[in-house]
Amino acid sequence: MGEDEASRSRSPELDQVRRMLFPGLSEAEGWARIDAALREAEDSDRVDSIERRASSADLDADLLDALKRLREEG
Repeated sequence: MGEDEASRSRSPELDQVRRMLFPGLSEAEGWARIDAALREAEDSDRVDSIERRASSADLDADLLDALKRLREEG
């Protein structure tokens, strides 16, 4: 998949996630990290789950809940 095709297939919600995760990186660098993580996951169910979560109406609350769980586990 070429870069233009990849950028057209990305949802606005996933782009929001990119900006939240990598605010200090360029758009290309942020996407490169996300694309690498998705390739490493090699799990279509996981990729679908990420897309669904990115499209959820309450993304900020979901991210905060995940961070709280990580802090409690660590």
